[in-house]
Amino acid sequence: HSLHSPLMAVTNAISGTTALGGMHLLAHSNGPFVTFLGATATTLSAVNIVGGFIITTKMLDMFKRPSDPPEYYHYYGIPAATTMGLYGIGSLTGKFPE
Repeated sequence: HSLHSPLMAVTNAISGTTALGGMHLLAHSNGPFVTFLGATATTLSAVNIVGGFIITTKMLDMFKRPSDPPEYYHYYGIPAATTMGLYGIGSLTGKFPE
């Protein structure tokens, strides 16, 4: 447990950097190969990040006791859904903060 978490944090940081680089390539691509490369880098990095969190959660669940209080991780989706909803409304109306 104490070794796995720092290793996963470093791996997720590297994948985050790769995902940002892929998004940068997508935003500034000037050809189909560059677009393909950016999309591939972003997709593979996202899969690695999500998979890392899933594996870490499963590993930490092995150390749970039956008497531990329940965890409400699904509530973390509310801010993300709100942000995406507001972004969608802003893009449909054309009103973005400057």
